[in-house]
Amino acid sequence: MPKKIAPRELIEQDFHHLKTSERLYTVPKIEDLILMQSIEGRAHNGAGAFNKRFYVNTTIDDIVTALGRSPKVVKSKRQELIDEIVEFVDSSLADDPRERLVTRNGRPLLGIPQFKERTVNYHDILRGLYLGGLRDDPEIRKKTQEIYKIKIGYGKCYLVNTKVMEELGLDGEMLAHQENEDKLSYYKSCGLIVADAKTRHRSARHIKYLYIRHHVGPGQSDDAAMVASGLLYNVDVALGVFLADTIDTLDKYVSIYRDQDKELALYIKDNYTFLGLDKKDVYELAYLAAIPENRVDEIPDSSLRYLLSIDDEAGQSTLETHLNFIEGKPFLPIAISYKRILISVLYDFVGDKLKSIKKEVVLKLPEAFAKELESSVAKVMQRRFITVSPQTSLKSALAKVEARKGELIIVKDEFGNILGVVNPSDFLVFLRGRG
Repeated sequence: MPKKIAPRELIEQDFHHLKTSERLYTVPKIEDLILMQSIEGRAHNGAGAFNKRFYVNTTIDDIVTALGRSPKVVKSKRQELIDEIVEFVDSSLADDPRERLVTRNGRPLLGIPQFKERTVNYHDILRGLYLGGLRDDPEIRKKTQEIYKIKIGYGKCYLVNTKVMEELGLDGEMLAHQENEDKLSYYKSCGLIVADAKTRHRSARHIKYLYIRHHVGPGQSDDAAMVASGLLYNVDVALGVFLADTIDTLDKYVSIYRDQDKELALYIKDNYTFLGLDKKDVYELAYLAAIPENRVDEIPDSSLRYLLSIDDEAGQSTLETHLNFIEGKPFLPIAISYKRILISVLYDFVGDKLKSIKKEVVLKLPEAFAKELESSVAKVMQRRFITVSPQTSLKSALAKVEARKGELIIVKDEFGNILGVVNPSDFLVFLRGRG
């Protein structure tokens, strides 16, 4: 069904728009790899340059080819990012752990600047990779439903013969959104789902790696999984969960398709004696991240692109904001995910979920942010932020606020960490009084 695959010119136009309008908290070459994948969902949903035209059979392979890139090279680069995380794990298991999230050569994993400076405990990174690597598994989600009496949607990616898909009157949207759990055996018997033994034919023109939904229901929030694990355990476990989610994103387009986040989780379980976690802990995190049926449109779920997207006003990514919140450091009330939901909604949601399983966590809200909770969401989303260094004089900062009509002053150190937030209205009266 060619009409369901986005045309080259729209793909090029949308990619150019993303490249010129967004900044991700990583290096440019990795930013490219992430933004290319984002176009797949935008084509399916008719967003951006696709302008409400839905190209539901568009795959990452179509996008890479339309952009004039080599599929083999792009797949290899994405796999390298996964391999660097795996190598970090291997070094830890070989009793040669690193105290920072960097490669053997000292480059930050995923090109994230903060990872070069932030000290971590490898033990907790491994724990987070285990939890995060299993929580998306269909069997885990199915069991979580039973234990916590909730509804969760689940599925997984398969190698799909698109020619058979068309013959059956199906398309990518139907496979991704309809209930298919009872049809999986039939899909395999008729050749729609290609057997693992045939993965050597993955480059064949009709073989695509597509998501097939097993069970319809609300999903999980990657933001909630990261924040909940950070509050329940610590910030390094949250970073491990983030790394697992990243692997889950990257392995959607690599040379050999398999569940690499799950594989790594099981590998850690089998080889790390001191893990101290089992499946009941995974079920717990899956529950904490599960979005209730009546709140699907209220709870943010950021893709890797949105987790790394730098807010223009705050000058900080969602990832950094989550880390600050977990550690009780100052942060800003930014709007996150494609839904543009105020971040406090997520943090309140996670806090309530933790209470529901009798896990009391004290959420530390900086005073400047606490005041914002009394404002409307729309008003807070319109806040204009001014960023200054700790050495900037208050007079200079206030003058900058006056000139740019800013409403909050963010104080950040040389590494981009937020040290505090100043409400200029407390001081502008003095500046104006001297005029």
